[in-house]
Amino acid sequence: MTSAKLRLRTPAKINPVLEVLRQREDGFHELSLVFQAVTLYDELILEKSSAGVEFWMEQPISGLGPDESNLVVKAAKLFLNEILDNRGGVWVGLEKKIPLAAGLGGGSSDAAAVLLGMEALYQTGCGLEKLKGLAAKLGSDVAFFLKGGTALGSGRGEIIQPWPPGPVWDLVLVKPPEGLSTPSVYRSGKAVFSDGKRALAFQDAAKKGTPREIAGALFNGLEPAAIHLLPLISEIKEELTKNGCLGAMVSGSGPTVFGVAENATSAQALARIFNRPGWTALAVETCSHGVEFL
Repeated sequence: MTSAKLRLRTPAKINPVLEVLRQREDGFHELSLVFQAVTLYDELILEKSSAGVEFWMEQPISGLGPDESNLVVKAAKLFLNEILDNRGGVWVGLEKKIPLAAGLGGGSSDAAAVLLGMEALYQTGCGLEKLKGLAAKLGSDVAFFLKGGTALGSGRGEIIQPWPPGPVWDLVLVKPPEGLSTPSVYRSGKAVFSDGKRALAFQDAAKKGTPREIAGALFNGLEPAAIHLLPLISEIKEELTKNGCLGAMVSGSGPTVFGVAENATSAQALARIFNRPGWTALAVETCSHGVEFL
């Protein structure tokens, strides 16, 4: 095997619709949700090494260490074990721009990039279906990022049905300094259960493509639980709508709130409102891809 190096970038996601259908016997919740990739990216460099997994960040972040609590490391070790039978290794460098624990899928997105990058490095020919199986072992959102764009998720979120891309729409992402853990959101008992029809219906709104129609179709059954644990989320939503946002919703289990804007100028103006110490506020737009090789 000759040495090789790859550079990839991988997007964040929002969930315009997230429906909690029921609690399953395995302790997880059955979901019906819409995934939408957006133009906020992490970048990774992957390079072959002789053995094992090495992880590096130029600017280290607390909570992202070189162990299996880091999905990047976990994904690389899983690929080495199940696809390469531990013959070979990989060095992974990460430039992190998607906030941690934000409901934006950054860790899952990075894990998908590692799976695709290692397959490209080692040319095993294992195929997308095998990678989907690995992705499901890593986390509910990982499989989505193998293709990205727009998709309907079911099961725990790992069963992905891609949708044709719709028109691009503009968004603002607002993440407060405080965080939320997904298990605590589910354990709160405040989630709203529904029947899955909103997620299916969202495709029609996305096809029409007008920001106002899209904003009117937003729904997240976890939002009441997120607001119960972090009331600041409700204040963010109110401030966004007061300043011209067409509709706002918490993404995933939070705490990031995304707002649908009339246009890019409006999204940028909304982001400036939350230019505060410790906050992340960004104007982005939807995109029709997942992991990209640079």
